[in-house]
Amino acid sequence: MNELEAEIQRYRDIIDASPSALVLVNPAGEIVLVNRATERLFGYEREELLGNSVEMLVPASVRGSHHKYRESYLATPEPRMMGQGRDLYGMGRDGEEIPIEVGLTPIHMPDGTHVLSAIIDLTYRKQAEEALARQADELARSNAELEQFAYVASHDLQEPLRMVRSYTELMERHLGQDLDEKSAKAMKYVVEGAERMQLLIDDLLLYSRVGRGELEISQVDVNAVVNHVLNLLSVTLAEQPGASITWDELPTVRASESMLVQLFQNLIFNGLKFHGEEPARVHVSCEEKAAEWLFHIQDNGIGIDPQYAERVFQVFQRLHERDRYPGTGIGLAVAKRIVERHGGRIGFESQHGTGTRFHFSLPKTPRTGKGESP
Repeated sequence: MNELEAEIQRYRDIIDASPSALVLVNPAGEIVLVNRATERLFGYEREELLGNSVEMLVPASVRGSHHKYRESYLATPEPRMMGQGRDLYGMGRDGEEIPIEVGLTPIHMPDGTHVLSAIIDLTYRKQAEEALARQADELARSNAELEQFAYVASHDLQEPLRMVRSYTELMERHLGQDLDEKSAKAMKYVVEGAERMQLLIDDLLLYSRVGRGELEISQVDVNAVVNHVLNLLSVTLAEQPGASITWDELPTVRASESMLVQLFQNLIFNGLKFHGEEPARVHVSCEEKAAEWLFHIQDNGIGIDPQYAERVFQVFQRLHERDRYPGTGIGLAVAKRIVERHGGRIGFESQHGTGTRFHFSLPKTPRTGKGESP
């Protein structure tokens, strides 16, 4: 046994024990050593591979140029992953292409530099990725259909509900004095139920609209947005003596102005609504990051238990009794959808009873449509 054969024999036992396919190729591109995992992966017997060109394991579409890659690698041999940033395929005995990942390691032998290729079969990973992509597509279609259904159903319910409210109010006016206590109480429940249903439908329509169509992006002065929200909430502020809304100097951002008004209105109103014993105080501030603006809305309210971090952003999720804190439980869900449509993220820090600080980011380059970037 000569020196080269002894060297190859030394590697054979190590290579055979590896669970990954390993192929040792000499400077001429000939296969001099393979392991059992290689036989299983490509479907060849060992004897069919040894002494043949490594190009037999390369798909026909790139076989003609593969020797150039080998020569380029041997010019500056060093351990590296092959084909980073693109899909690689090997070809099995049956002619089927196999998705693979290849790591190259130079091995210095008496007759020159050999290359040890460690080959990982990505078939199952690719199948899992494709299955996940299909599920994501199906989920996106399902969500779109559900959103369309919610929009149409909410829209179509408006007219019959308007009729119910109109006739119940008419009956209440005409029969108010003639109703006994029990009937008057029942009529009150009907009217309140119709009003609550109207709120639910209005909010559901709002939630559906936030996800529809493309964003109309423009330069928006957030100071003007918050000032506008202050006017919109003037009645709420008047009903809460001592309540206040303050803000630092805020930036001009690229966003949908109407959605930004809705976003700040929902978050600021949330701080006014869930106040404790002291008058409500809400403060808006902002930090500039490299690629985004990070806004903070701090209140001194009753706080949110951290265990409800996900639940508060879901549609129609309420943490408190309706009698004490009225509403449909959709405001934060709308806020989350607006932020995510712009490509940002939203969350909060809070301890029960000590106030809440909501934070959300707006990218400096926002999305312009349903997931696209400009």
